[in-house]
Amino acid sequence: MGCGPLGIHPNADYTALLTRALDLGINFFDSADFYSSYRSEEWLGRVLSPRRDEVIIATKFGTIPGKGKDFSIAHMRRSLEQSLKRLRTDYIDVYQLHSPPRSVLEDEELLAALQEVKEEGKIRCCGISLEGGDYGTEAIRKWNVDSVQITFNLFHQDPAKRFFDFAKDEGVGVIVKSPLDSGMLGGDLSPGSQRKLDDPRDRWGEAETARRQRLFEEVEFLAEGTGRTWSQAALQFVLSFDGVSTAIPGTTSVKHLAQNAAAAGGRLTPEELARIEGLMGGQFKSLNLDW
Repeated sequence: MGCGPLGIHPNADYTALLTRALDLGINFFDSADFYSSYRSEEWLGRVLSPRRDEVIIATKFGTIPGKGKDFSIAHMRRSLEQSLKRLRTDYIDVYQLHSPPRSVLEDEELLAALQEVKEEGKIRCCGISLEGGDYGTEAIRKWNVDSVQITFNLFHQDPAKRFFDFAKDEGVGVIVKSPLDSGMLGGDLSPGSQRKLDDPRDRWGEAETARRQRLFEEVEFLAEGTGRTWSQAALQFVLSFDGVSTAIPGTTSVKHLAQNAAAAGGRLTPEELARIEGLMGGQFKSLNLDW
């Protein structure tokens, strides 16, 4: 479960959502320190702390809203302590750098500091959340990270697929973010659909939104007559690759949460995957649309 939208409505109660996630067998929760004005981690701590041994909590540091990035050792340690407090835990399972510049891989002092907090027991795994399989390969080679979080979906396939086999061979976990293309692959952003808070169409613009809507029509066959919802088809595409450890679709809807969870354990058929590869004269598999 991606927890970016968790807490987006300041006065909403997300207890039922998170409790239902646990009941559905969801055990991996991905957040970041600043998500939903720092409320995402607070909600995870409030609901998950009594069942801490049942869940894997991943969070991130390095982004300061309105101020850019800070990957200094001082900020890392400060952010870690604040996240532990909000999450009501004494350790974080996966602590990730949040979309750092490539140059961060040259910072051996930061790497050493992360190893120190790992040895202290405050984090169990060190990961990095980024864009691009080539960058992910470099992160594994230079930093020997435990996990890489990467954008991958039907509209963002290249170069992630080439990266999956490498990560698997190296024993590195792969967390797929934006598996539903911010809702487009869930069928929620069709022409005329109601706009929502933090709507991705605001950042895409009209032309790019229209392009995505046309591309969505290309893959409608994955849901029509198959018994899958649009989101289940998109998630099962991601889960069709052996190198993928988990996908983190975000939602605040209990209904959508249940649909997403039902996609677990399923894959697309070889025939469906082959049809996707052949779309647009074979160019569909090279799509790399921005987040």
